[in-house]
Amino acid sequence: MLGVQPGIVDPGGDDAIEDVIEAPFVSIDDFLPLADAERLRAGIDGHFAEPNKHEAGRHQVWNYWYVPQLYTYLRTTPEKVIPQPAVMRFYQALSVYAREVLGLGHVTWPNLSLYVDGCEQQLHNDSANGRLGYVYSLTRDARKTIGGETIVLKEGDLFRGNLRQAAAGWGLYDLIEPRFNRLAIFDDRMPHGVRRVEGSMDPVEGRLVLHGHISEQGPSAEGPVPAVAIGSAIDAALAVLLGELAEAPGGHHGPLTIRITIGASGRVERLQPLLNRVARDDGLPAGEAVARALAAIRCLSWPASATSTEATIPILFGGKLPWMEKA
Repeated sequence: MLGVQPGIVDPGGDDAIEDVIEAPFVSIDDFLPLADAERLRAGIDGHFAEPNKHEAGRHQVWNYWYVPQLYTYLRTTPEKVIPQPAVMRFYQALSVYAREVLGLGHVTWPNLSLYVDGCEQQLHNDSANGRLGYVYSLTRDARKTIGGETIVLKEGDLFRGNLRQAAAGWGLYDLIEPRFNRLAIFDDRMPHGVRRVEGSMDPVEGRLVLHGHISEQGPSAEGPVPAVAIGSAIDAALAVLLGELAEAPGGHHGPLTIRITIGASGRVERLQPLLNRVARDDGLPAGEAVARALAAIRCLSWPASATSTEATIPILFGGKLPWMEKA
């Protein structure tokens, strides 16, 4: 799972906030072992093979998702096309990555989407669907179509940031090419889309991706201190700060995930930020609030125990996602 761009993931470093993922997106080439990626793709190729012999149960599985001026593509649940064990291997690998690298424990089961000539997604965001979106490409690198790149707008004020200079294309957005076995992960709040695919109508030549969302699932811990006790203590320690920020101008919003080591003494021996996507509504830096939160956590302690405990904690500025509030 190497080739992370543009954020650099380095699991080492003691209290090293420079190791935290702060970029609006990362892309990971060769995410799965090649054999696993090829099994996924083989299911797709087999599904579309010998179209003159297709029966209803084999080809009546795609939903044509068309919303005028927004979305044009085909989608389905992947196990209707790809053997379920192959999809499960991808899902498990992504879940491990989300938990260990991003500090987020909830990964939605993927959708499988197909883009042929004329298919695209206009700019939108998914602020209510997850903290991060994921797109895993099963698109062949050699294909008879062009386009299909994931578009992610640049962060910041694109108008005021370019008042004195001309900007176009990559000066306003980033493009993530749908290369085979590439995983892209981006902040769901970022305006994003998919460039129009042009060329062959043959589905095996199109853009084929597994995609979904990643979000928090509460604290997790390995060791004698229970996760619920760690989470409760951190919630109490941050209650005043988060309350102040909720009432202050320029409200803060987004996830901060951390991994802490609680020594046998009960004190925090190591604190490593994993993901920091906290932003302010007014566009000013959110670093002061993040620093205050980390400082409060470093001061916590729990009862002494025989061994140390390692815990992963999501800290949520701005509250839960709408669908979580209803759960």
